[in-house]
Amino acid sequence: MREMNRMFLACAVVAGFCLAGASAEDKPLISQGQQVAPDQVKAIQVLRRETPIYVTEKQGVWANEVGGPLREDCHELGFQAGYARSFKWGGTENIYGAVYANPRFGWVFTDLIGDDVCGGIFAGNGELVVEGVFGLGISGGMHGSTEGAVMMYKHNFITGTRCVPFVELGNGVSINHWGIHETQSDFEFISQVGFGIQYFCTDNWALILEARYHHMSNAGLTKPNPGLNNVMGTLGVTRFF
Repeated sequence: MREMNRMFLACAVVAGFCLAGASAEDKPLISQGQQVAPDQVKAIQVLRRETPIYVTEKQGVWANEVGGPLREDCHELGFQAGYARSFKWGGTENIYGAVYANPRFGWVFTDLIGDDVCGGIFAGNGELVVEGVFGLGISGGMHGSTEGAVMMYKHNFITGTRCVPFVELGNGVSINHWGIHETQSDFEFISQVGFGIQYFCTDNWALILEARYHHMSNAGLTKPNPGLNNVMGTLGVTRFF
């Protein structure tokens, strides 16, 4: 009963403070030198100690605003599709065409980096991306398909706008069924480097346009090892969360 009386008294005191503040904003809740009864002080202390306080904070994918650095430890889930055409360079002797579908998952593992290099032109976030590689030959005598995966480092640059350029490079492996001279074995390694633009339609969703150099070879596991050199263009959509 005593605890209930204390709680009731504390609530009455708090309600009185609120009413006083609503009636006169510039009037202090407790005047200087005003005496407060010991029971009232103890009741307020009990109320403050036993009443839980919950603090919520909205946390988006941007550290501050869109176009600034991304928040460290956010993620990316997206999909890109495009066309690759070979060119005669190195051991590539023929011109082929293939279409690709590339699902991808990324993890932004750094805070802002590069802001103190070359006047800040490299300022941005580092991201690790795992990308699936699914290709289908459509021209130049290339038939069959390829399946694989690539691990890449991606650097997202700061622009202060919704257009966020990036570069990425990485390596991976694939199983090929091309049936062409340039890929002598079913197992091939992939090396690629690309440059692209992400346009954020919302705070989380972005459209992607990217151009890549895409190389496939078996690193000398079989002889000969001509290798296949492609230029690839892709379009896609991605979501950061």
